[in-house]
Amino acid sequence: MIAALVNLTPGVGRTTLAVNLAGELALRGKRVALLDVGGGSGARDWAAMRRANSLPALFDIFTITDRQLRCGLWGLATSFDHVLLDTPSRSPAAVRAALLAAETVLVPTLPDTEALGRCAATMQLVTEALAVEPAMTAALVLTRASAGLVVEPDAEATVLGLRLPVSAVVVRDRRTFVESRNTGLLVPEIQLAGRAEADVRRLVSEVFGPGSAPVMGGSRG
Repeated sequence: MIAALVNLTPGVGRTTLAVNLAGELALRGKRVALLDVGGGSGARDWAAMRRANSLPALFDIFTITDRQLRCGLWGLATSFDHVLLDTPSRSPAAVRAALLAAETVLVPTLPDTEALGRCAATMQLVTEALAVEPAMTAALVLTRASAGLVVEPDAEATVLGLRLPVSAVVVRDRRTFVESRNTGLLVPEIQLAGRAEADVRRLVSEVFGPGSAPVMGGSRG
């Protein structure tokens, strides 16, 4: 599957979520590539911190321009089980290129009304892409959410007349995600079977389906 994480608004946890989704899939025995579209998403910095801590690279990270992405994925879709596209903020060109390539799209956003309003430009691009490629799926993913926030199944968000489904999986505001962003560690490497890992695992299962289940065991978490 080719999954894109997009939001033109900075600070929504897009890259932190991308690397942890990729890491969870890799820990489940999947071949995973994470593409830093445009070279400004922060994924390379996270990988550099990981190397500085002498940690193994569980998945491949490539940098690709939006122009290269529009020309194709270099056959990566046949070499890997899953390809994740991490896009920088404030780059409509990178987001458009990712949307053209993706099979499913996640729009991480903070859960408050102001943050959802700032998603309007991103939602417009996603809506336009869905009109061209109706087989593509897309959903908002609420990040840095409070403990009491619950999303009902089949919920939708409406912003300036634009509507997108909201993932039932909520990514909570947890210190482990901050540590992951600042150290190059995955959340289970910081706290095995912790609540942050549970958030990631649930989102992986929702987005990538039952086939993403661990190859052996599956007792973590």
